[in-house]
Amino acid sequence: QMMSRNGESHPCRLLFFDSFRAMFTGGMRESNQDVIELKGVSAKGLKHIIEFAYSAEVTLDLDCIQDVLGAAVFLQMVPVVELCEEFLKSAMSVETCLNIGQMATTFSLASLKESVDAFTFRHFLQISEEEDFLHLSLERLVFFLQSNKLKSCSEIDLFRAAIRWLQYDPTRCSSASQVLCHIRFPLMKSSELVDSVQTFDIMVEDVLCRQYLLEAFNYQILPFRQHEMQSPRTVIRSDVLSLIAFGGTPYTDNDRTVSGKVYYLPDSSTRQFKELTEMEVGTSHTCVAVLDNFVYVVGGQHLQYRSGEGALDICYRYDPHLNQWLRIQAMQESRILFQLNVLCGMVYATGGRNRSGSLASVEKYCPRTNEWSFVCPLKRRTWGHAGATVGGKLYISGGYGISVEDKRALHCYDSALDQWEFKAPMNEPRVLHAMVSANNKIYALGGRMDHVDRCFDVLAVEYYLPEANQWTMVSPMRVGQSEAGCCLLEKKIYIVGGYNWHLNNVTSIVQVYNTETDEWERDLHFPESFAGIASTRSFSDHSKLQRH
Repeated sequence: QMMSRNGESHPCRLLFFDSFRAMFTGGMRESNQDVIELKGVSAKGLKHIIEFAYSAEVTLDLDCIQDVLGAAVFLQMVPVVELCEEFLKSAMSVETCLNIGQMATTFSLASLKESVDAFTFRHFLQISEEEDFLHLSLERLVFFLQSNKLKSCSEIDLFRAAIRWLQYDPTRCSSASQVLCHIRFPLMKSSELVDSVQTFDIMVEDVLCRQYLLEAFNYQILPFRQHEMQSPRTVIRSDVLSLIAFGGTPYTDNDRTVSGKVYYLPDSSTRQFKELTEMEVGTSHTCVAVLDNFVYVVGGQHLQYRSGEGALDICYRYDPHLNQWLRIQAMQESRILFQLNVLCGMVYATGGRNRSGSLASVEKYCPRTNEWSFVCPLKRRTWGHAGATVGGKLYISGGYGISVEDKRALHCYDSALDQWEFKAPMNEPRVLHAMVSANNKIYALGGRMDHVDRCFDVLAVEYYLPEANQWTMVSPMRVGQSEAGCCLLEKKIYIVGGYNWHLNNVTSIVQVYNTETDEWERDLHFPESFAGIASTRSFSDHSKLQRH
């Protein structure tokens, strides 16, 4: 017989249990006893285990599950443990998940704990209204609050949940800073900080909490200094990079308007673009670059021109978290068909053209001072080129210069020396193409080549290895795209829209190149047939964004 911790005994054949075989075949003291006391196993749990041993079936409900699971773990009945785990996963709800999480921790069930955590992240605010939430340990609460997986929660709602937990037990006030340091106060609205945060005494009385509040106010009132105020509390709650596409033009002869729409592809696993917001002013052939997850949207044209006469000097900074636009200092020169890249914390605009003609000038933007200043110019006037950064250097390739060879040229800029030098030229001459860095390589894709009175698509793709100063050809594009958006997302290069010279028309195609397999994957389609789209990637929680 086996006796449970509360004295109930059950006759059974113990050799059904792996955990007892050694006990009764190895000469241990228990092999000669008629009654074995099992400390830590309840009668209810033991009864279910014995039933399973004879019938291979077990009846589970929320009233008995903890007893059965405890007995199964104690007796090493793996099939019963697995059945208990599956039952608890299916029984998970807002009301039960924290209690199930406690069982997962108690019995060291990693798979169940992962399921509990995932459910809690998805339903955190609802769960925070439950009584069980108030009994969470400090460590578990911090585990959730510090995570980027709380995607559907606003920071003010997370703050209210944290305050509810702190106020439940007066002794928790001493832990306020340990909890509230994980609330991202700078990402709240100013009205929330004033009306709903600073009104709590703890935010004023606790020294560290007061610093968090001050940090948030400074971040809000000094937008041009936000780059130097970056901290764990200014980071968007997202681990997923999204592709964002700005503007473009349909290149219609009877309509010179350009698009002000901003679309996004939520992640690399999705195939459908969604409309995100509107630009402050519609623009095509603008250039974009990302610094500290702010998107700089610079230059381009507000009306469709075939030359540089419509070039703009205006600049905006887009905040994907708050879905807000900030007008920043204009460039010193208007530019279209230029390049914009981030290098060593600065934003560089290189070459391009305007109503005065093609440009060799290069200027950099300092976010801290909100000023543009000229740096060493390109060695040639260049427009319609492409650019990318890798290894702390800026590379510019192809484009229209002063000779055919300039369409193959590769320029390299060293910001420490403030100088340009030529590197090995591309294998294929190209203009109005795209460049992107991936895996310490720089890929040159698409574009066009001019021959007398006709233009041809360049389908060839090649990558440059800086340490070898060498270009290598890879799998070509299936169709031509020039004046297209381009960015890297999860090791895949997306080429968005543009102009196809074989069809002599704009296209909505999005070709996807896998840099790891050297293969072109199934095409996507952009919602519009546009050229002059500007694309980049950023961390964004689009579930919180609302269109203007």
